[in-house]
Amino acid sequence: MAYIEKRRRTDGGISARVKWRLGGTRDGAIQLEVFSAGTDAQNLARADGFKKMVDAAGQRWPTGWVKGEGFVRPVGEADPLTEPPRFVDIGEEYVRQIVDVSPGQRKRYLGHLRVLEETKIRGTLIFTKPVTAITEADLKDWLIDWDRSLKTKANYHGLIYGVFGYAVKRGWMSANPAVGTAPRMSRVKQSRPELRFLTERELQRAVRLAPDPTPTY
Repeated sequence: MAYIEKRRRTDGGISARVKWRLGGTRDGAIQLEVFSAGTDAQNLARADGFKKMVDAAGQRWPTGWVKGEGFVRPVGEADPLTEPPRFVDIGEEYVRQIVDVSPGQRKRYLGHLRVLEETKIRGTLIFTKPVTAITEADLKDWLIDWDRSLKTKANYHGLIYGVFGYAVKRGWMSANPAVGTAPRMSRVKQSRPELRFLTERELQRAVRLAPDPTPTY
């Protein structure tokens, strides 16, 4: 079992040291964690709390605990006490940090975000909500109700997918709600007008029938 040792510091204060053998076995490596940054009472209370966590973890380091630092939030993970950003705001952050797009494409992406910000679906401005509040159902409503071509929706969906992926990477979300909602490429291709080129004979006939462009006075 873990236990607490009290040590008198050179400044007269008390530091509390939690000591145990890894895994609770006799031949387990000795582990130490020291609490000395607060008052005597704070150090003892923190050591007691940590000791209980070690005991609960089977005489191992508590999951997520970093020696000498405590529970440390991974780099890039959002602060749980900070209010999540709106979709359009983190979307702009995402677009401005992309390195492999041309200035023109970046400008188009920012324009897409402004369009989404002003797009009301079923009485709601979906993309002005916090990024964490937008669901897969919201995205499906947008795809169904937005009065644009399927190709346009697919282009915008690619940007939306990227924004949510960035939000996941930043720690605001655990999963991307845009996964599995993209229009199928086969349907997008079918929605495009098919181009037909004139044969040589048809072109010659069209030229013969075209009015003479020479002005008459």
